[in-house]
Amino acid sequence: MSVPTPSMSPGRRGLLALALALLAGCANPPPAPPSAAEPAGGNALRVLVFRGGSAARLGHNHVLRAGDLRVDWPAAGPVLSFRLDALDIDPPALRAGLGPAFASAVDDEARAGTRANLLKALDAAAHPEVVARTLQQLGEGPRRAVEAEIALHGSVRRQWFVVEVEGRRARGEVVIRQSDFGIQPFTVLGGLLAVQDELVVQFEVRQP
Repeated sequence: MSVPTPSMSPGRRGLLALALALLAGCANPPPAPPSAAEPAGGNALRVLVFRGGSAARLGHNHVLRAGDLRVDWPAAGPVLSFRLDALDIDPPALRAGLGPAFASAVDDEARAGTRANLLKALDAAAHPEVVARTLQQLGEGPRRAVEAEIALHGSVRRQWFVVEVEGRRARGEVVIRQSDFGIQPFTVLGGLLAVQDELVVQFEVRQP
């Protein structure tokens, strides 16, 4: 990975607080739901990680895609789960669709470094899976308030967020903080390069 990039931590209420104290470098994000470069009409979840620190310009923002996303549909609403070691790090097509903040090239060596830092920060060997379970939904029509229980890094937190519903498809995004799950965001050089604590999680699911 080019210059170290920060890790991430899901925070205080957010769905899918998922994934992660990330790894290495990030900046300022342009939120947008999964679309281009994601399976059309399927289930998708991605995490945007942003660089921080006084030398942030030397690092990269990152996008992580849940490569093995699983979605179950009990009565309360969807349950999303994925393994941290199956995250797809900085897929070029996804980066290309996220605009200038993700325009920098990330080569294979940089992706491998980011993966190693991420899995270490998240203690993925001990806590390999992230699970977001719907507890309740409020409202009707296209916009719903959803409360979810997120299990990450051995911690469980509840968070509210807004979901857009269209037929059998639902999409949304939420900001989570790594530190709320006991994750220390990745830093190097005394904090000159770091990963911001806040992560943006974006998801789209379709009911069978």
